[in-house]
Parts: sequence; structure tokens; C-alpha cells
Amino acid sequence: MYTLGKISVYLRHRDVGCWELSTSQADRLSELLGGVRVVLCKSEAELVSELPDSDAVLTWRFRQEWFDLAPKLKIVSTPAAGKDYFSVVAPSGIVMLNGAFHGEIMAESVVGMLLGMERGILAQATLHADNSWARKELSPGMRVLRGSTVLILGFGSIGRWIGKLLKPFGVTIIGVGRRSNPERPDWFDASDSLIQVGKLDEALAKANHLIMALPSTTGTTGLMDGRRLELLKPGATVINVGRGNSLDVTALISLLNCGHLAGAFLDVFPEEPLQEDSEIASTPKLWRLPHASAIAPNYLDLYIDDFVRQVRELTKKSS
Repeated sequence: MYTLGKISVYLRHRDVGCWELSTSQADRLSELLGGVRVVLCKSEAELVSELPDSDAVLTWRFRQEWFDLAPKLKIVSTPAAGKDYFSVVAPSGIVMLNGAFHGEIMAESVVGMLLGMERGILAQATLHADNSWARKELSPGMRVLRGSTVLILGFGSIGRWIGKLLKPFGVTIIGVGRRSNPERPDWFDASDSLIQVGKLDEALAKANHLIMALPSTTGTTGLMDGRRLELLKPGATVINVGRGNSLDVTALISLLNCGHLAGAFLDVFPEEPLQEDSEIASTPKLWRLPHASAIAPNYLDLYIDDFVRQVRELTKKSS
């Protein structure tokens, strides 16, 4: 069923170069799939012209009406992680695939965010504009990770990567997910635990750091509201690299301003891009990336490996 003769690729991006599939990457994809023909499209119109004999399409966007133009289509795949990325309904027999490789990259971003806040690096960067020798200002907020408790809300593939990279710093991990009997990672020690969302409130009271890696498609909207943010230990930090719908940013800002939270780093927001007059941009100790925590030179190399893995799994299931 999943023998592919032709893959049409339209992966181009106006801002991020590593989100555009190169010729050498297309050649590698072809080789990994046994010589399948890979066509690189430079425009949406070119992709549409290739659809009639395409078995698979790799793209950032796909339109509902294109299904009618692709009678041979078996797979539509995007590198994006979110299951909500494609706003289309696939006809029977067509599989929609998302990338499941982002954790390896995003975990490094999260480690950087957390170290940046705890070790005064981000605070000094903010003060550096006036050439301040700011030992007095920095020292109260400079802490170590070792011995702290990190709660990872959303303990899927991304959350597990984050925990794996943080564990060598001597932290205790609390992974929060939906599964009733999740498998413990082999890098866990006796201090680490896995819990379900129903026990989130009591776990928040133990957390020095909250890291959110939630999708937007599983009833997560408003999950971390003001009440739950207040349950975090005084001086806690918050990081969100999942989706912006899950965090009450207004409550976050209030708790930063009153000193209950020591810092926050957001990569995602309720509305993107941020408005120029957004309060998020002017709140002290609230740092941000422009939904960029997964950007890396090997982004599409990892995607290719992931796509090939998924195709092989589909083939095995259908045989």
C-alpha cells in the first residue's frame, strides 16, 4: 500500500533557511526510500501541477481542494509537530503525518532558557545595555539547578527529550501526561516520577520550574490558569515551548510583577506574531523567542529520518 513512486516536496520558507528542503536532502530522501522519485517544487502552483501522479506530498500547507487533484495520493506529511497544523480533512485512504523529531532540538533550547534565567545570563544581557557592573542586582537571583524539581507538563516525545537533557544537572523530574500507565524512561532515577493531569495541582506545589510542552488539540486550552500558576513555589520559573493556548499569559505577567515568579521564557503565544504594543514584550523577567525553539541546521535532516521511519511503520502495518 505504501510503495511510493513519486514524492512531491514543497518545503520553502521566507524567513528560515533551514526550513527549506535542499537538493542534497531530496537526494538523501530518495536514497533512503530505495530510489523513489523526489520532485522539489519552487512554488504552490508547481506543487499543484505535480499532484496528479504524486504518491506523497511533503509540505508546510495543503488545501482541501487539492485532494481532488491527486488520485494516487497516499500520504501528506508536514515537518510541523502540531496535529492541528493541517486544517483539512483527508479522504479515506490518505494518511496525514506530522513530524515527531523536534524534541532533540527543542530540549537544547529549553536547557539554555533555564540556565539563562537561573545563572543570571539573561538578566545581565538586559542590564548590559548601560554597561552595568551589576553584581549587586544579579546576585539575589543567581541560583543552581542541582537539587531543584522540574515539572514537565506534556511528557510526550518532546517532554521526554527535555527531561533527558536536564537530568544530568541533578534535578528531580516530574513528568505529567495523559496515559494511565506510561513507561518510565531508562534515565529516570528513584526520585523521578510520572503522574497524570489529575494530580497536577499537588505536583505544582513541589516544582521549582514548570516546563510546558503541550499540544493544542487535547483540551489543553487554559490548563495553566492563574490559580494553578499560584500553586508553584515562590521564586519558580515558567517555560512554554508547546502551544500558546495552554497558558494564561495575563496571570503569568501579574505573578512576575508581584514577585511570586522569578522569571519566564515563552516561545509560543496566544496570538502570533506578537503585536508591537504587547505587554509581553515590556514585562521584566519575561524573555521570549519568536516560536523558534526548534530552529537548527539539521531540522530537515531529522525530518527526513522521521518521515522514512513513519513510512516504514505504515508499510509494516499494512503488510
